[in-house]
Amino acid sequence: MCGTQNSLTLIILLTISHVSLLLNLVIAVNPSGFSMKIIHRDSVESPLYPGDHLTQDERLQRLVQQSKDRARYIGLQISSFNKTTNSINTDIARLPLAYEVGSFYVALVGIGTFNLPQPFKNYYLMVDTASELVWTQCEGGVSYFRQQEPLYPATSSSTYEPLRCNIQRGERHPLCVPLPERCVNETCTYQAQYASSSSSIGVLAKEKFTVNSDNGGLQPFDIIMGCGFNQRNFDPLIGSGYRSGNPDVIAGILGLNAGPRSFLNQLGPAGGNKFAHCLMPYTNGTAPSTYLRFGADARIGGGGQQVYTTPLVSYRDNPYFYYLILEDISVGGNRLGFHPRDFEFQANNRRGGCLIDSGSPITTMYGPHFDRVAQGIVGYFLVNQGISLVPAASRSYLNLCFRKPSIPDFKYPTMTFHFEGATFLLDQPDTIFSITANDFCLGILRVPIVGPFDVVFGAMQQARKRIVHDVGEGSLLFAKEECQLGS
Repeated sequence: MCGTQNSLTLIILLTISHVSLLLNLVIAVNPSGFSMKIIHRDSVESPLYPGDHLTQDERLQRLVQQSKDRARYIGLQISSFNKTTNSINTDIARLPLAYEVGSFYVALVGIGTFNLPQPFKNYYLMVDTASELVWTQCEGGVSYFRQQEPLYPATSSSTYEPLRCNIQRGERHPLCVPLPERCVNETCTYQAQYASSSSSIGVLAKEKFTVNSDNGGLQPFDIIMGCGFNQRNFDPLIGSGYRSGNPDVIAGILGLNAGPRSFLNQLGPAGGNKFAHCLMPYTNGTAPSTYLRFGADARIGGGGQQVYTTPLVSYRDNPYFYYLILEDISVGGNRLGFHPRDFEFQANNRRGGCLIDSGSPITTMYGPHFDRVAQGIVGYFLVNQGISLVPAASRSYLNLCFRKPSIPDFKYPTMTFHFEGATFLLDQPDTIFSITANDFCLGILRVPIVGPFDVVFGAMQQARKRIVHDVGEGSLLFAKEECQLGS
């Protein structure tokens, strides 16, 4: 029932974090699209809110640490994934990680069909744009991470239907991987393996998911989900909040990447193979709530917005990540002179490239590329402001910090990421710099070693833009917008 250790490994990157316990404010739906409210884990609305005792500096340190660990995690997943066997290299996978799972957003969904007065069970799933499978912990298994809500009673749901498969007879569901070891007692199983050595093993099943509609009704749709019976080594990633007096509200993962089993690609007309968000900038180290909008709700270009479009690239060896083609970077309107090959994905060794990942709080960049950007920043202040700023030692967790000058007309530079066919202009200081009363630091983090990517374009730099991932068309669309709560 639980599968085997030789099951085909699926990559699930634990990315975006935590959403609200407010049951009536989660999802709005219409027949051709819907919108899901998501809340930052450190927001006062979040069940995982760390409290007002944290200072601005401590909140920023959390974001930096989450970004660095996230970059390392993605790197380990890409580096350890064997493209021939589709499995995780266990020697690499056991490297220790300090990554706080759920560094960003969580969604509330209703699962199953039960007798009234509760026709479905509510669970909080971590939304992850870099993972594929949707799964939750189910009762009747052997090993779990701690969660406050009861385990999902799958066999009591009238709509729970395990996927059947028989390789000898050529019978299998298209979302059941066609390998003999994936069929156990003619039931399709899964194994989700993490680079932190944690894993979820269980059964793939069709089940009813329900969301709140915008008119107060309920909108159900079918999803192929994983019913997890054997979760191992998630502590301290998930399920250890009780030790510090925090709630353990997470019950599983809602994968949102470009894979066939992702939440996005199973939504049909309601999802339209695209989703959008509009992120607000950080305030004191936190990000306010926002919405993920799917299908017809993923609109862009209203009110005379200028919309830019750049290819959303999928590489054969890393097919479900969201890559962009980055050609150059400008500081203060001056190009830094990168060659497009500097950021090019190299298929022969599966390295390089620029990923867009809203689960990374702050953009990370390979060391030599970061150094050139930092040189451009320093040069801007020296040439255009006539001053040479002294690094601020108080925030050593960031790579390039300066004390604020006492100059009335002091101006921050703009920064532009030149993607293929589109310029992504950062013209507000809070999308480029982390700014306090006494200093400001470049909001890009240096990755000191050669990794499997050149840039992970994070949420801080995506703020003040409406961004649409149109997976069906293979495009990323974006437009300048002052994002508001609920936008």
